[in-house]
Amino acid sequence: MHAELPRQTLMLTPGLQLRRAVDTALLDLQKVSQAERTEMLGAMRRVNDNLHGALAHTAAIGETCMVAAAVQAVHAAEDHLDASELSQARVALTTARERLTPPSVKKEQP
Repeated sequence: MHAELPRQTLMLTPGLQLRRAVDTALLDLQKVSQAERTEMLGAMRRVNDNLHGALAHTAAIGETCMVAAAVQAVHAAEDHLDASELSQARVALTTARERLTPPSVKKEQP
């Protein structure tokens, strides 16, 4: 008989995919603010579509309830993007990012 080796435990952070989408959205919206109006609207739609996909992924893997406050902020950002309210969308996404930051990382930040 072989002695079983202890299995390593893999710790996954809930909302990781959503966090990545929020970070990408914030970067994309930063670029958008300097674009022309027609480019801005197209970019905001793409950002909104990407956020919607990340929310769907979060729901599909059962993480929505674990990061509900961040999900709520992302929904608010989507509403602001639909209304072409760029600055309010950024505020909502910044809130979502804060809510998705693990407590251990928050402690390390000054």
